[in-house]
Amino acid sequence: MIGFVARRLATLVAVVFGAMTVTFVIARVIPQNVAQIWAGVQGFKVTPDVIALVTRQYHLNEPLIVQYGYYLRDLASGRWGTSPVTGRPVAVDILMYLPNTMELAAAALLLAVAVSVPMGVVAARARNSWVDQASRALALIGVAAPTFWIGLLLQFVFYYWLGWVRDPGGMLSDSTLALYPVRHVTGFVVLDAALTGNGPGLLDAINHLALPAISLALPLVALLSRMTRSSMLEVLNQDYVRTARAKGMPEWRVTWRHALRNALMPTVTVLGLSTGWLLTGSVVTELIFYWPGVGRYAVGAVTSFDFPAVTAYTALAALIFSLANLLTDIVYAYVDPRIRFA
Repeated sequence: MIGFVARRLATLVAVVFGAMTVTFVIARVIPQNVAQIWAGVQGFKVTPDVIALVTRQYHLNEPLIVQYGYYLRDLASGRWGTSPVTGRPVAVDILMYLPNTMELAAAALLLAVAVSVPMGVVAARARNSWVDQASRALALIGVAAPTFWIGLLLQFVFYYWLGWVRDPGGMLSDSTLALYPVRHVTGFVVLDAALTGNGPGLLDAINHLALPAISLALPLVALLSRMTRSSMLEVLNQDYVRTARAKGMPEWRVTWRHALRNALMPTVTVLGLSTGWLLTGSVVTELIFYWPGVGRYAVGAVTSFDFPAVTAYTALAALIFSLANLLTDIVYAYVDPRIRFA
């Protein structure tokens, strides 16, 4: 197992480095007057002298290989380049927004697993019943409905119509920020409010987190529930399941202790890949709900030609997906003892 993990980590470095290099080259060959755009973004009066200054400052007049060398130097220093939009190191900007995306992704993932696995098991046990048909309909809606439409529909129903949500955007209400500010401990608002005993702040944070988490989790619920159902139908017909029943084992134990563990392998695969998608692909959800996450930050970087930020985000996405795949392989060995990696 140690050798396998070491080889995968070496591959991970190569994948991240390759993705970063390709993105860097593509960003630099775009035929745009980037110096003029960056000068305008920084608030300077766009004159030939200012454009020349910005060009020298970011080495845009140097050959591509020299620019890449400067970028590798910044990468090695831990800055990941300097954003021409914010004026800060890109690593500082990403670390500012990444905890918010991680909090949203974790909430969506927990919600998806808590709903989809029991739904898939119950649907398999009640095959072709109304329960199975209802879960199938929910799965079709979750897969077919666009993410932006789900988010807008949730806002319309729970904010504009029912009024259950006080504010459909952001992480905390202005009143909470003024009266019950959440003290920074871990960087995750819900967890910080709970750790510091800030009850009003905790309720407000959950209130803001609920809708974007549901919007992000619904497609995953649809996929995981159908995957779990299909795997359970196959496993429930295996000989060891019939043997367990013949020995008089309670049906709940046969289903949840024996059959489910062996049926989780395909679900674990999808779950591992979905973890990377939740962390890097929640752009639409963050835009709709004004969630200050790294996906929304990446969109702003693209529209402002913030090449250091775009390159860093691409490397981060490659890193997250590679780590998610590695973690999935390790979980395989835990879920199924028959699997061993040489």
